[in-house]
Amino acid sequence: MSHFAGTLIDHAIANGGIVTRSEGLALGVPSTSLSRMVRQGILVQCGPGAYALPGRHDDQVTLVYAACRKLSAVASHESAAQIHGLERPRQITPTVSVLRGSTNSFAGVTIHQPTDLTEDQVTRLRELPVTTPERTIVDLAAVITKGHLERIVDNGLAARIFELDELTQLFSSLGRRGKPGTKKLRQILEARGVGYVAPESEMERRLIGIIERSGLPTPDRQYKPEWLTTLNGRVDLCYPDHKVVIEADSRRWHTLSNAFETDRLRDNAANLAGWTVLRFTWEEIVKRPERVVSSIATALNLRQNGPDTDLRPARAWEFLSETPT
Repeated sequence: MSHFAGTLIDHAIANGGIVTRSEGLALGVPSTSLSRMVRQGILVQCGPGAYALPGRHDDQVTLVYAACRKLSAVASHESAAQIHGLERPRQITPTVSVLRGSTNSFAGVTIHQPTDLTEDQVTRLRELPVTTPERTIVDLAAVITKGHLERIVDNGLAARIFELDELTQLFSSLGRRGKPGTKKLRQILEARGVGYVAPESEMERRLIGIIERSGLPTPDRQYKPEWLTTLNGRVDLCYPDHKVVIEADSRRWHTLSNAFETDRLRDNAANLAGWTVLRFTWEEIVKRPERVVSSIATALNLRQNGPDTDLRPARAWEFLSETPT
């Protein structure tokens, strides 16, 4: 291996698997040597004036690295959401933001040119400049649906990636009439006031959704009854006044041996304390929401009025013709 190749490989390894043409020239590597290393498979061109180590050039994050280095950009929008863990990994178009007037072309990468992005809204993760979680959400408000944005906000709150007041503060300084996504994000933040507890999973979010659409009372979230004092965790949803607990039973989690044992201990503790525990699976929540609503309505009415009451709440079944979000 030539001295030039070793120099470039070492530099790329230290910088996310990427080296740019300008960096190579600054290291004393002639442009002819760069071209030869591409022909020999030592480097792979992953964009205009950007090269990656073999095996990395098809990776979405590598493209973001390359675009950020070549354009002096920062990872933003959908790419930033995935890097921060606000959204599960999935195939997306890599996205970065550059200052207005900067070079704005990089094959395979979506480029935004915000006019209000400041240094305090940029952090570094994995040696990559990326918009902060709060700024990422403000940016996403302009390009994704309200439902999608709500899920990302709740994911970030549940995982404690950011605090609601920090997001609200940044939005207050950036949100304005005419700025795309402002109305959408304002509505989401207004619905999540003081004391708001985000759903901890998509399954829990869907369960809350069908309860709200049914007209049943809104349950408390992530509640810790007295009988859980000596045990770990909180219950997903709860009606403390009725002593009814509702759990979203994820097959992936709750069938693990230690989790299964914990669930049984929790259920026994609840029963001994005189509480009712209802568990619903993903299948029931998605495909049989009427059964979920019926069970909750029955439990609440029995707790409140005894066994001889009419078990149907006024609107418990009206939502069934609606499409869940």
